[in-house]
Parts: sequence; C-alpha cells; structure tokens
Amino acid sequence: MTTRPTEDDLLAVFTKADLGKDERLDLMEFTLVLEHLGLAWTRAETQDRFEKADANLDGFISYAEYRAILEEQGWA
Repeated sequence: MTTRPTEDDLLAVFTKADLGKDERLDLMEFTLVLEHLGLAWTRAETQDRFEKADANLDGFISYAEYRAILEEQGWA
C-alpha cells in the first residue's frame, strides 16, 4: 500500500490477515498486516512492536491494539 490507508483500509487489512477469524491477530498474522501495509520492519522490530501492542498480554493483537500501534507509527 503506497498511500496512507483509510479506516476502511485498516479494517479490511486486519480482517483479511485474521486467518483464524477470531477477531485478533497472532504474530504471524500481524506480520502479514505489516507486509500488506508496506511496513519494512525487521523480525526483531516486528516482535518488539507486537509485544508492545499487546496491551492486555494475551499473546494476540485486537483491532484496538492494532490501531494503537499504527497510530504510534503515524499510519492511522
């Protein structure tokens, strides 16, 4: 994605990456989101941001947590 995504784009990317259809992303699904958005983070950066985004420490990223990390990065 080369332009700043809209809210609908962000939701669509989240939904598409949610392979388990459980309304949350694991690390692999989160990585798919980043790739789709064109964010080039290293494996270590991805892991670090995943852990920081996982506010409730359940090992998954909810849509709210996903939005928060993208806002932090200036993408939302």
